[in-house]
This record gives sequence, structure tokens and C-alpha cells, in this order.
Amino acid sequence: MWDCIKLSDSFIMLTCYLTKAVNELKPVKVYNNFKEDRVQLIKDNNKKEAIYCLINGHSYIGSSNNLAGRMRNYLNNAFLNNKKNSNMPIIKALLKYGQNNFAVLIIEYVNFDKLAIRETHFISKLLPYYNVLKEGYSSVGYKHTEATKDMLSELAKNRVHSDQTKVLISAALTGKNNPFYNKTHSWESKLKIINAKSAYPVYIYDSYKKLLIVFPSVKTLANVINSNSATIVNYIKNEALFRGGWYFSSLPFNLSDVPLISDITLTEANNLILDIKNSSHIKKAIFVYNKNKELLWKFDGIMQAEKELKISHDTIKKYAPLNKPFGDYIFSYEILKD
Repeated sequence: MWDCIKLSDSFIMLTCYLTKAVNELKPVKVYNNFKEDRVQLIKDNNKKEAIYCLINGHSYIGSSNNLAGRMRNYLNNAFLNNKKNSNMPIIKALLKYGQNNFAVLIIEYVNFDKLAIRETHFISKLLPYYNVLKEGYSSVGYKHTEATKDMLSELAKNRVHSDQTKVLISAALTGKNNPFYNKTHSWESKLKIINAKSAYPVYIYDSYKKLLIVFPSVKTLANVINSNSATIVNYIKNEALFRGGWYFSSLPFNLSDVPLISDITLTEANNLILDIKNSSHIKKAIFVYNKNKELLWKFDGIMQAEKELKISHDTIKKYAPLNKPFGDYIFSYEILKD
């Protein structure tokens, strides 16, 4: 099926990652040429709610509660040239390469209350190029890990980006039964509020760096765990363990990571939130190992470790960042790798 997509020669070369990602989509409908198939595309999808993908050798995933209307906008150069849309990579790509060099894939039709959840699922799973490299978000002073750099390099092979290229995954929204928001708002109002305040999703990992869940935004997470956005952003930037149990990240640590909890409205998600809230008294946990790097204890903080082990506060604080032995113990602020 994919062989029939009409792409110009300049877009034939897909990375192995993107080829795999596209094949995983299994769309319900394919329109080989956005411009030539526009009449049928709009006719088929009038007032339909769907997750869609625009692809020209790189891809973009979006959602709409009126797919025909969204496609009309993408076909309208006056809309594309509007300054309000100027920072969107997919808009720039449509203007640069033309609609006739894009295929449109309808990934799935879905009810409005599940649009955001399913869009988040596909973005988190595939990291589509035009979603990930989204301009308009300042990353000045942000230091990426080597793993993140490698991932971005893989996503952007053969491309040259300015220093101002910003990295984030398109903000996603939450499910219909989300218990965390003001009940006086309608569900549609909640979606608009969350979307307006979201900058990028937050990937929550446990202390062993296993992906637990993806939250739609820093603001959303801060509200439900009784924290604040500035604190969460600091933990993302510093890659530090939050309240002794969780890592936050704006990008997955690995491309293959799949969240154990697929929806923040599930009971498992509520239990996770309660665990994080109940750990609010922990500023920096201390993990204590023997010389063979076998975990002996986890303390809620340096003061507790000092009391139990009869080792001075200053000594623990000195050795914890080093992960080097002091006597019979190794102190660390996080789980040590084998």
C-alpha cells in the first residue's frame, strides 16, 4: 500500500525509524496525494472526528473534531500564511513543499472525548518529526542528555537546525473521566483550558527508569501532585529523582518506551498520584548500598540516614553525589546501575 503514495523524489529517503513508524499506524484510509484527492478527502470526512497523519517523508500527527474543516485549512494558503500559524513546523512544511507532496492518512475515527488520549498515544509512540521539532518553545540553558541527543539526531538525519530549534512533543489532553479538574467546567471547557496551559507532555518514570505514564502537561501534573510548574521543570532539567521515587522528562528516555499505564483516568493512575502526593515530605531520598552495590536501605532523607546509621550529615551529603564507598556503605541519591 505504501508504495503507491505519490511523493516527490526529494522525499523518498525515509529513515528506518520513520518507515517502521508509518507501517505501525495501519490507517483506515489513505489519500495518496493531498491536493489531488482533496475533494474526496473532504467529502469523506465532513464533520468526522479522527486522528490523522500528514506524511511527505517526515510525518505529523494531529486530531480534529471536524476533519474536513481541518483539511480545508491546510489546503488554504491564506490560512497557512497567517502569522498565528507561522511557528508550526507542519505549516512551514506545507508552504515549502506544497500539498501535492503530502499524503493524508486517517489513522482512526474516534469520539471527541477520546481524541486527545489517542493523539497522545500515537505521538508518544512514534515521535513524528513535525510534532517533535516544534518551534516557539525556548530551550535556552537546557542541557540534553547524550541519549536525548542521539534520539534527536536519529529523528533529524540529514537536516541542519539552528540553535533556536526547540524540542517538545505536541501538547496532549486528557480523558473524559479525568477526576482532577473542577467539576463545574464542562468537558469541552476543560479541554480548552488544558490545551491553553500545556507546553509539553511529561513522561513519568519510576526510580528504575521504567516508563509509568505520560501526563499531558507540566501544569496538569503539578496540580494533581500538589507541586508547582517551576519545581517540575527543574526536576526535568536536572534529571533528578523527584520525592525519592520518580523521574520526570519532556521526552522518553528511549524510543521503545511504552507507558505501563495508558490513561490517566485509570485506577492505576490515581494510585500513582496518591503515592507521589504521600511522598511530599521527601526532598531527597538516600539509597544505601554495600560495597557490592546491593541495596540495603532507602531513607527519606539525609537526617533519617544520619540517625539510623550514626554517620554525620556532612559525610553522607559529601559521598552521595560521588557513589563511592565510605566505610562499608555507598550512598546515592538514586538507584545505582548494575
